[in-house]
Amino acid sequence: MPENSQQFKFDELMRKGQREIDASNYHQAAGFFEMAYDQKQELDLNRILVGTLYEDQQYSLANMYLQDYLDDYLNSYDLFNLALNVLLKNQNFIYAREMIVFADPQWQDQATKRVLEEEKNIRVEMAATQRTLAQSFYHLSDGDFRVQRERFENSFKLPLEEWWQGAKFLLLDPYINPLIRATLIETAQKLRINESVEYYWLDNKPYRINPAELGSLSDDPFYRKMKDILDRELGSDDPVANENLAANLRMQASLLYPRIGVDIKDPELWIDDMINQYHGIKGFLKVPSEQNKLFDLVNDLIKDIIQSEQNI
Repeated sequence: MPENSQQFKFDELMRKGQREIDASNYHQAAGFFEMAYDQKQELDLNRILVGTLYEDQQYSLANMYLQDYLDDYLNSYDLFNLALNVLLKNQNFIYAREMIVFADPQWQDQATKRVLEEEKNIRVEMAATQRTLAQSFYHLSDGDFRVQRERFENSFKLPLEEWWQGAKFLLLDPYINPLIRATLIETAQKLRINESVEYYWLDNKPYRINPAELGSLSDDPFYRKMKDILDRELGSDDPVANENLAANLRMQASLLYPRIGVDIKDPELWIDDMINQYHGIKGFLKVPSEQNKLFDLVNDLIKDIIQSEQNI
């Protein structure tokens, strides 16, 4: 990175970066734009920075900054194409396909052809690496939550066919963390995979779903209802508690997906017990017995996940 960012104001960094761009000195330009981005995070600069890093073949770094505004890259074809270029250079095939699903329909066919071509190439050019990735993914449950999460994230570098083959196997793996299993289903839903498959839920019983027919977690009406109850109960009286409990509710909903509203018979009591538990109130469990068991199970799973993440 050129010189010290503290020596320059934002506008000066942008001018210096543009001069380097005009001279096709992408490496120097990226350094100035990074320093400017440290001072001001905004979409226009993010686009310039990501594009410059891409031209400088710093694909991993370009991908890191891309994530800051990924949804905004759906707003125009040029932005979408840049994002797709970066994702494919990083072999992020699953993320690329997710992005295509949400893109303008006019762009989808050509973009999908590009992904298919890149997937075909990677199977040949990086066959050994792909086999290692696939084996690691298929044996995802051979580790604690942290290991499973890392292997799951790495699996997004697999072509869709190999990823879905492994995902279907893992949905019936009794040793996989329930949050990872639910995230597999959520990913398949985002990809609109139209196939009936079985999976184990929190009760260790098999259920059948078609991911393409599921709604997204964020749009689930029961989850939104529980969020509304939480907002109503806490409102602006305790914004810290509201923020913490909203994050906890999101993780609970992820664990319960795609059966969020099936076994929660009284969402208001569920939220009341979350609040009471947060404030350390004893003897708070007022929920019906089966809901009580589910409440305890979900919270125990969250504690285990947090503990695993802290033991890095």
